[in-house]
Amino acid sequence: MKRFVSTFGALGAGLLWASLSGATSIEPVPGKAAGLQVAVEITPMFGAGTPIQPGYTGFLVRVQNNEQQPVRGEVEMESRLYSNQFRYRATAPFVVGAGAAVMVRLPAHASAYGDVKVSAHSDDGQELGTPFSIGVTSSPGVLLLDVTETSRLRGTMHDAWIAPQYAPMGAGPTYGSGPTLQIGSPRFDPATGDPVLPDRAAVYAPVSAVLIRSDILARVSAAELDALSGFVLGGGTLAVAVARPEDIRSPVLAAFAGGDISSASPHSETLRELRLPMAPSNASKSIPSTESPSDDVAKALAGFSGGNLRGTRYGASAYYGLGEFHLLAFDPTQKPAVDDPWAQGRVLDMTRRAFDRRSTVIYRQGSQGGYTSDGIRKQLDPNEGSRWAIAVAALLLIVYAIFAGPVNFTLNANKGKPLRALFWLPIFAAITFFAIVTIGFAAKGVRGRARHLTLVEAGAGMTKASARRWRGFFSPRAKDLTVRTTDSTSVVNTAFVSSPATINDHLLVDRDGARLVDVAALPWQTVVIREDGFADLGEGIAIVPENETDLAIINRSGRDLRSAIIMVPKDTARYFAKIKDGEKVVVSTGLRLDATTEGKAWLSAVSATGTRSGSLVLQPLRAGSLTKILDADAPGLADAWSALEVNAGGQVNWFPEDVPVLLAQLDGGEGRTSDTGLKLEQDRVLVRVVGQGGRP
Repeated sequence: MKRFVSTFGALGAGLLWASLSGATSIEPVPGKAAGLQVAVEITPMFGAGTPIQPGYTGFLVRVQNNEQQPVRGEVEMESRLYSNQFRYRATAPFVVGAGAAVMVRLPAHASAYGDVKVSAHSDDGQELGTPFSIGVTSSPGVLLLDVTETSRLRGTMHDAWIAPQYAPMGAGPTYGSGPTLQIGSPRFDPATGDPVLPDRAAVYAPVSAVLIRSDILARVSAAELDALSGFVLGGGTLAVAVARPEDIRSPVLAAFAGGDISSASPHSETLRELRLPMAPSNASKSIPSTESPSDDVAKALAGFSGGNLRGTRYGASAYYGLGEFHLLAFDPTQKPAVDDPWAQGRVLDMTRRAFDRRSTVIYRQGSQGGYTSDGIRKQLDPNEGSRWAIAVAALLLIVYAIFAGPVNFTLNANKGKPLRALFWLPIFAAITFFAIVTIGFAAKGVRGRARHLTLVEAGAGMTKASARRWRGFFSPRAKDLTVRTTDSTSVVNTAFVSSPATINDHLLVDRDGARLVDVAALPWQTVVIREDGFADLGEGIAIVPENETDLAIINRSGRDLRSAIIMVPKDTARYFAKIKDGEKVVVSTGLRLDATTEGKAWLSAVSATGTRSGSLVLQPLRAGSLTKILDADAPGLADAWSALEVNAGGQVNWFPEDVPVLLAQLDGGEGRTSDTGLKLEQDRVLVRVVGQGGRP
């Protein structure tokens, strides 16, 4: 499997079910006196009835104003655990003109075993419509988003047994009786007929694959297109059914495919028989394996070539970042393919493949928080570097106890003036007190400061990459912070707060973007904020073939790569202390890690401790064994990798067996000097590049 750079660059990201009767609420609301006539409709972003999974998702609120004057108000989403230890609110103001309607998109962060409530209020506090409430499912789902106004696939494939190989919750390979395919559909704007899709890539977190016709894709707005491309860039799957022959000349499709597209005969790979796993007897619905398409479907099959496209079971496909792009050889949203088991089987297999690809991405955009943030906190907490002050203070107290007690009284007793010891006692106490206070100030400082730790995950050669940032804020005094996102498409939430504070997030979404407001920072304590967004990699980090038997790394990221390890399939890992910006290195010239004692120990730990998730074997990072390899060239780097590995958990594959994987540190961080008004004293950026691709 190979990955290629797209010329597109940075395209402009117990099961608890809600009662279906509460999935949509539309009703006029009487005012306090005159009778305010406003209708409100609240639905999940991916359609009524779709389950809400842990992590980010979205809601769509449509407000219809039937009054003769504008109405102002606010949409609010609240998510909380049953224990009330975590509360997340997202609010967005709205103004709707007389006789008009507005649609408000609201990102939501949900916790497992919690619930979500969405409501709308006028400026005077009136509740508009009936609030929408839903529980959060504890199981991962396999969700296909069918971007059609009336999904025919939902009638034929919804709840079909799908049997993914990946089981991120640690269940068996079939999850007992097996998960089912969920078909979701977005709302279409009744005024324009265009789909209303997420405007942030993180909101796509519950979605495994997106299916859309090319004529509908042409009507998607710029912000929505940017979020959709970010979804694919971060590991998602996009499948496009070509509705009109001229659509293959679309620059959007060319960007995903990596070059101009032309029509061709159906690929032989598309016509190969696809055998689906046999469904268990208790499956509610199953798609049978069919050797060939029906005559009507066969006559309409199409093929495509150009760019990075290659023939697959689904038509023509290309890698885009960490994700996949498919130009389908058939249109599964329309007759005759929608009713053909041959086409249905390929849609099912494509969606299952999309779900299984989650195992190769360490942090998917908008996925739920990691297992523990303690290692991340230690990386970002200045208190971790001031432990010496405790030892010094303890030593001072011991010295004080000795001199103020036995030594002081003994010396004055020998002089015949024992009561004079009481005179010196408060002096010794004051000196010790001020010495300890001085040590505390020296250790902790008197100014607030910030630290960053970022993991950037990129396809080889891509100029834009998915990024998860942890932003730590340390203040010597209590204050409320307003934490803005790095860019307008990112989302943020609190990852860690020190006791006795609790997480009580308020995400405000308006024309100025999204930001956390009223973040409580306790004196001398660190607050850690998690951000899901994207990072710029200059002209990309390419991994390309060299001399037919070798690979080359070309660093065009604009920063030096430090302590770089590249794992090559069917070979060993190589190490480069530094790869300068603009430099090209041949992989075979790097230090063979299996030739060193430390490297051999690390490779043994990686290969011997793979974990199983479903039927997949996942290779760990085992960063704890990298200290002697990395820290001589980048002090503390192994601990940073270890913190990320623990936070991500064991259900991810750091080293997919069929593609090269590069791990390194980007020198210089992201080039920022401050964050939220605090000096940025540490900015460590780690990068993981997967696959082959890029400009030679």
